[in-house]
Amino acid sequence: MKWFQEVNNMDELRGQYKKLLLKHHPDNGGNVSNMQEINAEYDLLFDCLKAENKSDGQSCTYDENEENTAFKEALNVIIGYRMEIEIIGSWIWCFDCYAYKEKLKELGFKYAPKKKAWTWHFGDYKRYHKAEISLEDIRMKYGSQTVSHKEKQYALNQ
Repeated sequence: MKWFQEVNNMDELRGQYKKLLLKHHPDNGGNVSNMQEINAEYDLLFDCLKAENKSDGQSCTYDENEENTAFKEALNVIIGYRMEIEIIGSWIWCFDCYAYKEKLKELGFKYAPKKKAWTWHFGDYKRYHKAEISLEDIRMKYGSQTVSHKEKQYALNQ
């Protein structure tokens, strides 16, 4: 981990997070990309510690290489498709992709009907809240990067 060092419980995680917020938050002179990295690591460690508490002492293992490999493979397969692809945090979001729905299902993508998009995330995802979060709020929290745009690809292919 880049930002959090030797975190063994929730109290240590929250304490380090508060210190990092004070130092790196954009309102305090920090930059947005650092805060996005800090938030992503915090969410990962939070989920890991929460799972560890539920599983009666089993250690939490996380293999970044396995996630990166799966992420790259999924992205490499869909990059040639004529659709909008956006990376939000560690999720791949695909828009305007009805023609590829069967291929996306085979790759493990799930359809998010309220957002009208197909999504992919490494591993299992468990929702911890009932509130609906808008796509714009998710973008603000984790950052967003457009990988390919349908119109741009079409213009290049003509």
